[in-house]
Amino acid sequence: MDTQQIVVGVDDTASAAAALRWAADFARLTGGSLRVVHTWELPPGQAMAAATGLYARTATSDARARATRLVSDALGADAERTRWVLEVRQGRPGHVLADLSREAALLVVGTGDHVGLRRVLLGSVSHYCLSHAACPVVAVPAAGRAADLDRPADTRVGAGTDIPG
Repeated sequence: MDTQQIVVGVDDTASAAAALRWAADFARLTGGSLRVVHTWELPPGQAMAAATGLYARTATSDARARATRLVSDALGADAERTRWVLEVRQGRPGHVLADLSREAALLVVGTGDHVGLRRVLLGSVSHYCLSHAACPVVAVPAAGRAADLDRPADTRVGAGTDIPG
């Protein structure tokens, strides 16, 4: 385990961008490095296309380009001041991140973007990580969602969970 490695999961959500910025700030404060992880999954029924290997190579290349833009957009000028590497993996995001947490000092994920039916169908990556990670986990809400925590408990909007008051 790298005692200063911070694993952070990224996708195209506002909470993932907030998590990446939080992790980058924390890495700079502690002298740590970021292992930025972006995952992709095969669409249903694409097993034959993946068997050729061409689909997997193309999907990985596309995912890497998309993730590089996500990191650049989220960190802006701070990207140059932060030690980070990008890793693109095929698989379910929660499973991949929990697996990588065994090699990390900290796992950082975004939370709260998927609600309702989307959460039921896709599951909650942050919940999976909080339940299965081998290291401490920080779950960062999207900017603006943190303001919900300042409201009285009975007026907060939860993402399928009860928020204690």
